[in-house]
Amino acid sequence: MMSVHPVQAVFIILPLARSIPNLNTSSDVALIAGIPACSLQNTLGEASLGNAASGLIILNREQRILVHPDPVYIGQPLSAIGLQDRDTEADITKLSPITFSTGFENREVKIADTHYSLTYSPSTLKGWTYVLISPTNILTQEYIDIGLHTLYISIFLLLLSLLLAWLGSKRMHVPIRKLLTQLGDNHLSKEGNTLAQQSPPFSDEFEQIRAGVSQLSASRSQLENTLNMHLLQIRTHFMMNLFQGKIPVLTLYDTLNEYGYTHQVRGWQQIAVITLQADLVNHTKYSASDRDLLLFAIQNILEETVVHNQQLLPIVLEHTVVTVIGTVEQDHFIFSQQLYVLTDQLQQQIDMILALQVSIGFSQPHSSLYHIPQAYTEAMEALRHRMKLGTGIIFQYENIDHYAPTWPMTYPESLEYSLIQAIQNADEVQASALLKQLLEVIFGMEVTPEEYEVALTRLLTHILQMTQESGIRLGQISQGRGSMFHELHGLQYAAEVEEWFNHQVILPVIQVFKARQYAQYQHISEKMIAMIHQDYDKDLSLEECAMKLHYNANYLSSVFRKETGCAFSEYLTKYRFNIAKKWLDESDLTVKDIAARLRYNNPQNFIRSFRKWEGITPGQYRELSKKQTCRTEIRKGARL
Repeated sequence: MMSVHPVQAVFIILPLARSIPNLNTSSDVALIAGIPACSLQNTLGEASLGNAASGLIILNREQRILVHPDPVYIGQPLSAIGLQDRDTEADITKLSPITFSTGFENREVKIADTHYSLTYSPSTLKGWTYVLISPTNILTQEYIDIGLHTLYISIFLLLLSLLLAWLGSKRMHVPIRKLLTQLGDNHLSKEGNTLAQQSPPFSDEFEQIRAGVSQLSASRSQLENTLNMHLLQIRTHFMMNLFQGKIPVLTLYDTLNEYGYTHQVRGWQQIAVITLQADLVNHTKYSASDRDLLLFAIQNILEETVVHNQQLLPIVLEHTVVTVIGTVEQDHFIFSQQLYVLTDQLQQQIDMILALQVSIGFSQPHSSLYHIPQAYTEAMEALRHRMKLGTGIIFQYENIDHYAPTWPMTYPESLEYSLIQAIQNADEVQASALLKQLLEVIFGMEVTPEEYEVALTRLLTHILQMTQESGIRLGQISQGRGSMFHELHGLQYAAEVEEWFNHQVILPVIQVFKARQYAQYQHISEKMIAMIHQDYDKDLSLEECAMKLHYNANYLSSVFRKETGCAFSEYLTKYRFNIAKKWLDESDLTVKDIAARLRYNNPQNFIRSFRKWEGITPGQYRELSKKQTCRTEIRKGARL
């Protein structure tokens, strides 16, 4: 039902119909309600944007305006508003009505040269279309306001986040600064140190921490290496004292446990000591100066070859590599066989790696670690059998009955006496031959190395005793090298002993005797020559010189021949002929007178002897001498 109003008040009744089920059985019943358009306008007009051309517009399905901010347009078609497309300036109401029913959409429009933003959305209830028209400048300002508010809020939140982050980082840096202070960084620590001042600048604290941790790691590695080195030195010193019997028995097992030998202490049933020495006698590749380096290499080979649980730390002691070998085996014989196999393997391994021959001595098996000093003495004693057996030996110490009633060694006194006589006579060849014979006799006897040393010490003592009795000081022989007996006891092979006696003892003594003989011979020969020059015109003989000089004639003959290279009679004859030639040149003595003065009973004997020595007779010699003198005078006259 419609009401009649004045023209200014246009009313449109909005029919709303809805079926009401189950009222009655008749289907002709309908409920019709009418809503005046002005009521919608009054209700929605309160939300107007204050611009007559903008606000909310509701269109019915015939595209007529149901609600508009300006009541004048209610009931009119949408074209009455004058909507134009902003780009094409075409009236959008001329487009098909379907345009406003395709769904939610935004468009840019113009109304009286003013730009607006149009947003519409169709309703599925009664086909209405809701259109929202807003001025662009207002939207832009709203957008700007919204953006500014958003910016302000974002900046506030960012500043708040930065503040919270700064406060958090300050709190988080407290342990970092403490850590840097402990690392000794003077940039963050007030105390500081010189080392930190000299360190290069870092980009941040974490880089400083990384550098500090790296330095601590390097320092730790260096400290560990230093400690390991010191520990190795301590263990080496302990092993030296252990072999020499300087470790108290009560603390031996505790000390071994401290040094990591718990398994050896608990498991070993038997032990033995092995000693190795490098054989450098007449070696073409190595010399005595390489001994220390070779012993170090042998020590490493021994440590790597033997299982760790079967040995103690190998060490170098008195130019010998020494170690203790242990086993869980209780049978002495089986353990000895194992030692022979092990030493043979070691000898082959060293020869293959170093091309070096070694001699190995090892002790008898012992049942306790307390016997290590005794086992070391036995191993060294076994090694001394190289004196007789030579190089490259593997020898186990043997128990010898030192209290046997008989001693098989008989010292060769006759050879020693002949050797000393040869030394006094300064005969090097004979002395060397006699020394070789004497040493062959000594080393041919079945005695202990200690008894060999006694015999050699006896020989050296007798030679030195002879030199002292001859007035020779020991310094002339040893030449400041030290004790000769200590040198002798350090020799290891028979060949070394023979060479040492020859070059260090016998030859120096012979050189002293030779020097003495030379001085004595020279003195005697000079006296004999003086006697010849003085008594050449007398019946002079070797026996007469021996009587005057109080020497044996044969001895004088030997001395004179060594010094002059000729016999006494030969030298006397030559000197007399020289005198004869002088008389033939400078005097008018006849050959007969010259022969008589030179103690020739028969002039013919003189002439024959002269011709034998000079190749011509005395008369021919005088004639040739005169002719030569005349020629010389003629030449001098010609020059004048």
